[in-house]
Amino acid sequence: MGKVSKSPGKGEKRIGKVGKKNGKSNAPTEGSNSGKASRFTMSERNLGLMQEIIRKDPESYKEEFLEQFNYFVQTMKLLHLQPEQSRQEMQSLVDSVLFLSGLAKHYPKESKQFSDSLFELLREQGAGLDPEVRMAFCKALVLLRNQDMIDPIILMETFFELVKVEDKVLRKFLLSSISAHLKRVYHKKKDVKMLGKIQNLCFSKMKDSRSIVARAAQLVCIDAFRRKFWRDARTANVIAQACFHKVAKIQVTSMKFFLGSENENGDAEDSDEMDSDAEDNTKTLKEVMTSFRNVKKTRKREKNVERAKKMISKKKKAKKEGRSKECNLMAIQSLYDPQEFVDRLFGAVEAKKMDNFEVRLFKIALCARIIGIHRLHTLSFYSYLHRFLQPKQRDVTKILLYAAQACHEMVPPDTVEQLIRVIANNFVTDRNSPEAMTVGINAIREILSNCPFAATEELLRDLSEYKTYKNKNVSMAARSLITLFRAVNPKLLARKDRGKPQEKDDEDEEYNGFARPKVHDFISGAEILDEDAADGEQGHLEEDGTDSELDVSDVDTDDVDTDDDADEPVAKKKRVEQKSVENDAESDADDEEIEDEEEMDDEEEEIEISDEEEEEIDDEAEEEAVVEEEASEAVEKDPKLKASKNSMDRIMTQEDFKNIKAYQLKKQLIGEKRLKKQMGKGRSQADERIVDEMAEKLELKRSSDGLARLSDIEHFYKKKRQSKEERMADVMAGRADEDYKFGRPKKNGAHVGRTNDQNSKKKVFAMVKNKIRGRNRQRSFRDQQKSLRHYLMRQSGRKPQ
Repeated sequence: MGKVSKSPGKGEKRIGKVGKKNGKSNAPTEGSNSGKASRFTMSERNLGLMQEIIRKDPESYKEEFLEQFNYFVQTMKLLHLQPEQSRQEMQSLVDSVLFLSGLAKHYPKESKQFSDSLFELLREQGAGLDPEVRMAFCKALVLLRNQDMIDPIILMETFFELVKVEDKVLRKFLLSSISAHLKRVYHKKKDVKMLGKIQNLCFSKMKDSRSIVARAAQLVCIDAFRRKFWRDARTANVIAQACFHKVAKIQVTSMKFFLGSENENGDAEDSDEMDSDAEDNTKTLKEVMTSFRNVKKTRKREKNVERAKKMISKKKKAKKEGRSKECNLMAIQSLYDPQEFVDRLFGAVEAKKMDNFEVRLFKIALCARIIGIHRLHTLSFYSYLHRFLQPKQRDVTKILLYAAQACHEMVPPDTVEQLIRVIANNFVTDRNSPEAMTVGINAIREILSNCPFAATEELLRDLSEYKTYKNKNVSMAARSLITLFRAVNPKLLARKDRGKPQEKDDEDEEYNGFARPKVHDFISGAEILDEDAADGEQGHLEEDGTDSELDVSDVDTDDVDTDDDADEPVAKKKRVEQKSVENDAESDADDEEIEDEEEMDDEEEEIEISDEEEEEIDDEAEEEAVVEEEASEAVEKDPKLKASKNSMDRIMTQEDFKNIKAYQLKKQLIGEKRLKKQMGKGRSQADERIVDEMAEKLELKRSSDGLARLSDIEHFYKKKRQSKEERMADVMAGRADEDYKFGRPKKNGAHVGRTNDQNSKKKVFAMVKNKIRGRNRQRSFRDQQKSLRHYLMRQSGRKPQ
């Protein structure tokens, strides 16, 4: 049982069927020397050609296929006994496997035996095979799966079993092949049933006792959720359960998935449109290289091309990372029981386990994120953070961020007030550095922006005094806190810090106090909508007759014009018919006609109206008209009443909402202009900058998940001045990146050291003729005179002298 011998069809056997058509061979015999080509030899270098020929006529070349198949079967028997053979010894088997996998769909019977042999060997001897041989077998199975020759579920189970093999390249290939198959099933086949089977398989593998198998299934689920193959609550909750796995690496992977992007705009919106916009606005690498190929090669252009290539690669990488870190908000919102999940996770944080600090920080971050998004009540979480709120604490800015994210309007004010006191006492003191003071004030501002009712007058006035601090970062942070409470609750500020009074609507105030939200019964800005449109819609409905009962029962006597004699019989007739119908239901069937006539006579006598009664009706109508006119005037004067009326009496359209939004923006701009006029001159540049930044932050919170960002905590208005050593280090680092060299470049190139005139002599005349023509603009007046004289002489038919 030594080395594998060559196949009978390789290197030795001649094949006489290549080139035959309709059972007749047009290839000459091997021994012929007269104009006939030699017969096709099947060797290692022409298996690809043989594969193409067999695809064109599988039935005629079945014998050649069976020769390779028999060689594969015999070699597999040997491989079962000696799986440790090297790649060089098994090269012929690898080529044969790739050959057979490409032709399997033409021979279904043999392909079934072929796939079973590969499955059996990988399951029994997979760990002992040579890495390249094992990879070739897996690629062959993937090819068979793409041809629908094997069950994909069986293949995935085999791949999950092979994950335990210590081969990083193989693991990467297995996971990528599973993801590729998911994409194929989701986009091309639209097989929902198959997606469900694969999902159940991955969920079961996540509970496997082998950590490497569980991690592989976890990565598949996360990738499928991000690429929208399995974007549902079930997948999100299965990934959430991995946060409590016994292996820390699996825990961190799940927590990173929920925390998502760590950049400033860590939103969870769909990125497909954003990616398409970015692709439209940026050039591709092919366009850059094409434009560079058709221009003159200069040193500057070469540098620009290299820079563009780097930028494109960076954008591709950032786009890939952004897509991989998307969906955190949607996954958090899909949790079945977020309160139970947070309690369990926070219990793991509080447990006396020897967790790494980074792992514990991830758990704190996830707890804070879920508490802030779902408005949960985990009051012990805030007191747990007190021990970490020290300026010298590792990653203290992140812990301050998590404290701000966990605060929301439903947290009791005393709990938030204790947290703010701890931050103020530990950070906002003169014994700390200006950076620590700035970070502390920024953290307090972010907490109070979520919980404004937790602020006290004493605390705010103490922090407001830092607006005149010698360090600009500290003073600007204090001013930003003042700006926040000028809009939220200016009564808590000192009188001098409240600013000039300005017009402000009550709808801008969000909360009157803890757990007392201000509820509106109208849409803010609806007073600008035209009422005629709503009246026209109602009139249109009445004309269509959609409400048949309104025509009869809702008629009011005030709406009837009593001066018009022609209308009286109509009104009498309607009332008589209405009462006659009611009496008909109560009377017997035999006396219907007699009783109807008597009641009609009685009714006509009762309906006759005297002149005095008519005058009383007219007076009542006039009084009601006056009351309605006064009410309409009051509605026109009071915007709230008008907004409430428009909100109740009409159905809003998208055009109406656009008009409301435009009106609110216009009102905000007009209010800003009036404020500047009242102050006599505009505010300082620093104050305007603070107001603009606060507006941007509030808009960002409203449009996204509503949580604070790390840049809000670490925001410094003025950077610390660098020392000379630090500046020189930055300069040298920049030179190293750009391959900067002092002095002029050395003249060692093919086109270096020559002037432009010398280089132009070797160019095609069509490239330089326009430049030669441009030299005429630089001639002296005497040269122009001579040229003009010669031109005129030639025009007159004389020779120029």
